[in-house]
Amino acid sequence: MFSQASEYALRALTELARSDQRDWVLTSQLAAQLDIPIHYLAKVLQVLARRGMLESQRGRQGGFRLARSPADITAWDVASELDDAKALHGCIMGESECSDETACPLHALWKTIRDRFIRMLQTTTLRDLARFQDSRPISVRLPAVRPPRPAPGRAKPGPL
Repeated sequence: MFSQASEYALRALTELARSDQRDWVLTSQLAAQLDIPIHYLAKVLQVLARRGMLESQRGRQGGFRLARSPADITAWDVASELDDAKALHGCIMGESECSDETACPLHALWKTIRDRFIRMLQTTTLRDLARFQDSRPISVRLPAVRPPRPAPGRAKPGPL
């Protein structure tokens, strides 16, 4: 139902939703944790950053984080940024004309399934996906990129 890009995006954004929203997470961390090719994931995340769903920051303390609350981003928001939603409305049997008036044999069944599927995507948030992931028995959290801290017992360098 989803393109590879949407699948990877939903998996990665679910992990971002599980992290502290102030922390930056490296693409390499996401890719390794989720077993996703790093260059492909980087391109997908850049698309979502350009479209305002993610914030990105370059450099040692950089990475990605959600631009909005996980409760405000739905699975539909993610998938529709990367996939052509019109494809869901095509004929499941490949007929050129398929509507309520010119229905194929599977039209009524597909319309019911499709409409329910879209409604579920539109009402399922990244927060929901993160909570589900947190409830799984084997669910590892990603480390966040944090500024280095001074070693214990050493004073921070003061202003010159």
